[in-house]
Amino acid sequence: MKKILTIAFFLMITSSAFADINKANIFGISVTESGAILMGDAAPDFVDYSLSYTNISFDAIIGFGNRIGLHTGAGLLISYGTYVMGDSDSDITGVHYTSTDPKDDKSCGMAITIPAMARFYATNALFLEAGATFDFNLFEAYYTGDTDEWDNRDDQKLLNVEVGGGIGFTLWFGLELSLKYTYGLTDMYEDIDMTNSRISFGIGYWFNYK
Repeated sequence: MKKILTIAFFLMITSSAFADINKANIFGISVTESGAILMGDAAPDFVDYSLSYTNISFDAIIGFGNRIGLHTGAGLLISYGTYVMGDSDSDITGVHYTSTDPKDDKSCGMAITIPAMARFYATNALFLEAGATFDFNLFEAYYTGDTDEWDNRDDQKLLNVEVGGGIGFTLWFGLELSLKYTYGLTDMYEDIDMTNSRISFGIGYWFNYK
């Protein structure tokens, strides 16, 4: 672990000397892996859960100066979750399980996600971001051990909004690493008090960064 941190620190320092961020607009692609943190009155109904997201995105930075820009774009967000229900009623499936007879539920979904993050370069490589992301949900399906079949969710909301910030660095040849936290502002489903916050790690490449 110490070796990895040392290499990352060396790359960040090295890139600070050679990076070129003076272009008005740059374009690239990225892959982001996120872990979800479910919050709200409905969330404690899960004894255990794992909800992850993979986002494949086309990215753009619209520059307003040598250090400041708007990070935006469009991505395809794919979600997959597993839920172990316990000794409580679940607002998600409407099924009651006892702690002696737990069931594994699963979900999968897809959305179009659009970021609107203000980016500030503290150095030629190290940057900070803050702003919002907008997820336009296409579908979500869930599977329960009780029914043994996949069903579409009809109460999924069309739009999820999250706000947050992150940190990252861009190497001189365009490779970028980032870490971000976003806090969910909107409920995921109609009449269910549960929001979705995420911790995300991303890797990307800017085509015209040099």
